[in-house]
Amino acid sequence: MRAYVQAKTSDRGLGEMLEQFDTLYKYLAMIAYENNIRDPFDTRVVEAYWLGNGLLAKTKYKPLAVALTDGLELPKKLTPRQLATTLSKLDEAVAHHTFHVLNIFRRTGHLPIAHTLLTMDSCRISWGRIVGSGQWAVGSKNNEYFVEVKPLVYRQGVLELGKKIIKSVKSIGLEPKIGEWVSVHWGCVCEVLSARQLGNLEYYTKLSIMLANRYNAP
Repeated sequence: MRAYVQAKTSDRGLGEMLEQFDTLYKYLAMIAYENNIRDPFDTRVVEAYWLGNGLLAKTKYKPLAVALTDGLELPKKLTPRQLATTLSKLDEAVAHHTFHVLNIFRRTGHLPIAHTLLTMDSCRISWGRIVGSGQWAVGSKNNEYFVEVKPLVYRQGVLELGKKIIKSVKSIGLEPKIGEWVSVHWGCVCEVLSARQLGNLEYYTKLSIMLANRYNAP
């Protein structure tokens, strides 16, 4: 997959690789279907799931409920109470990656303790402003960048975004400039964000955090 990233290209082979990411593909397929888009990997669909955009409006309640209960088989993974708690969020929830990380991943046996909190923070799509750069390793093509981000924290029983910190991240095939805003996933820069994309990502992240805290049944 790194070869595709470095070459900045895609073909059916990449599509087949991505289809193996079962959870991801089911969300993308649902977003595409509800918006009458044939290709689940259409850039608008991919952006909707990872960053958020207007396509998510059509994923509320019934489409998302079907995806969670039938597609992801949550009834087999959650207690009846946990399932009811999760489904009670669907009048506001949408098919966004951060909703899955903070509300579904957390419900399937992952408690908000230190190492799991770090996992959730790394797994969600975060955003930050590039404040510095440097070489990741001698002879390496992977650049190191320093990003100002707000990490996910767990304080007094509540998930929230913490104070700004400087974080070291890698970038493959992308050279963001100082001052630009980027998305970050598992310690890697994904893309430079437009003002619209940044606003959407922040909005859907805060919505997902709010839902995770409001319905916090054990």
